[in-house]
Amino acid sequence: MKRLLSLVCVLAIWLLDACQNPVENVALKLKDPLAVTLQIKYTLPSGLSADKLAIKIGGPDAEKVVTTLNTKKFKLTSDGKLFLCLVPSTTPTTNAPIRFNVVALSDQSVDHILPIQLENTTVRNLTIALTGNKAANEPAHQSFKGSESGTVQSAATVQTKAEANVTQATITVPQGSEVKDVSGQPVGGSLTITADPVNNSNTSKAVSELPGHGIINASTPAGGFLGNQQVLSVAGGARITVYNEEYQLAKTFSQPLRLSFALNNQMLNPNVGRTIQVGDVIPLFSFDEVSNKWTQEEPGKVQRNASGNLEYVAEIKHLSLWVAAFTEEVCSDGPTFKFLSPYADRSPAYRVEAIDPAGNVVVRAGNPLTFATAINNGSSIRVTNLRKGLKIRLRLFDNANKVYLSPEIDGCSNTEVAFDLKAIPYTPITPPAPDNRKEVTISFNFKCGTKGVDPEKLPFKVLYSQFRAAGSQDEWKDLPTMVWPTLSTKVLVELNKAYDLRAGSIPDRLDIDIKNYKVTSTNWPINLTESESKQYCNP
Repeated sequence: MKRLLSLVCVLAIWLLDACQNPVENVALKLKDPLAVTLQIKYTLPSGLSADKLAIKIGGPDAEKVVTTLNTKKFKLTSDGKLFLCLVPSTTPTTNAPIRFNVVALSDQSVDHILPIQLENTTVRNLTIALTGNKAANEPAHQSFKGSESGTVQSAATVQTKAEANVTQATITVPQGSEVKDVSGQPVGGSLTITADPVNNSNTSKAVSELPGHGIINASTPAGGFLGNQQVLSVAGGARITVYNEEYQLAKTFSQPLRLSFALNNQMLNPNVGRTIQVGDVIPLFSFDEVSNKWTQEEPGKVQRNASGNLEYVAEIKHLSLWVAAFTEEVCSDGPTFKFLSPYADRSPAYRVEAIDPAGNVVVRAGNPLTFATAINNGSSIRVTNLRKGLKIRLRLFDNANKVYLSPEIDGCSNTEVAFDLKAIPYTPITPPAPDNRKEVTISFNFKCGTKGVDPEKLPFKVLYSQFRAAGSQDEWKDLPTMVWPTLSTKVLVELNKAYDLRAGSIPDRLDIDIKNYKVTSTNWPINLTESESKQYCNP
């Protein structure tokens, strides 16, 4: 293994001109890394490496966002992670949140702008999948001009592709509209509008892409709660953004934008039991991805366009995910089915359906309500978001396809009902393979004898670390942080197997590399020699 202190020296390489021999009375000094507030894991399209993705920060409070080393040099780790911090003495609150946009750019992917609102300093973890710019589902975009004061200089229109399974959406920004961001500041200069449509080939496919998967817990614009709604069919939907060259995201417009969706003439209006016609009103919802809230907006209507085809037209004054859909109110409460079975534990999974009194499988938000579940004795499952007035029961199939029925119960009742399955043949599950892993303690050790370590001399007091099988291309696995005075952590690994370890005092700079270490006992020491430890010891 390499001399450990030479590895420690790597931690300071970006602060020192050269890494000198620690025995020569050279004390390493590191900046104290800032606490991470936001961690984003980017999933990159094929062919794009993390070092080719540029990261920019825009938006109202962009100046308050920095790296772990309090710089503006934002970049991903080799495994696609981004760590962001707030400048010292910045404390976001509910009444005074910090708002900014994280922008990911490359020649091989669609520009991605992620609006963030922080209301506390609790670490927030997100996973973002980027779209390749040659993908069929690339959003439509159009450039247009705005004045420096945020006034649209000329009308702009963006239209998504006409595809059989995707909403064709058209959005027009009117000339003279004043554009502002979420904090009320003007969004001026060269602007870009994008539209990313919803696949509405069928209700099941459409709701799979919607927040809540077809259950909309909508409020009014004034904040009044309307109750949960299930989506019956989607007329159209699109995620709309407008931003300038500084990646400042627009939120509101002083004049409404015209939003239209091309309609399928055979779409049913479930409220009247026929196909849609000119003049039909279809409810309109917006979803704010920052606040995670649905709002039922002023609805649009069905009309004919210049070509004589049906389209849905509405006016909107802010930007979000917009969805025009027929919905039905459902109950947020629902019954709980408690299993009485021969399995004390380790039940296999059984196929279960929720059915109505006629024996039909219940459909919720376009999807049949079927699932697989274990039936351990005393365990339970709750069914919610069913339409009002519906009676349901569970239908379970055993391994011989024999059917078992639960008692019938009101789908909106907030009660528990016993589902007696004691007659099901007991089918033991093959026990899992024994876990041969052992809990191993990893520790970073100084050799100072009875004098002990002077913590003020240490180049770090917190170490972040990851491990994986030696020489593999597996994902690195995070370990709990090592914190002074113990500087140790625990991991489950197989003995007599080799592992790679990397560590560092900053989560996005794990520069200590320990390769091909064969773990032979429940201790994995990282030991400094007496000479390497000397300058960190008490006098």
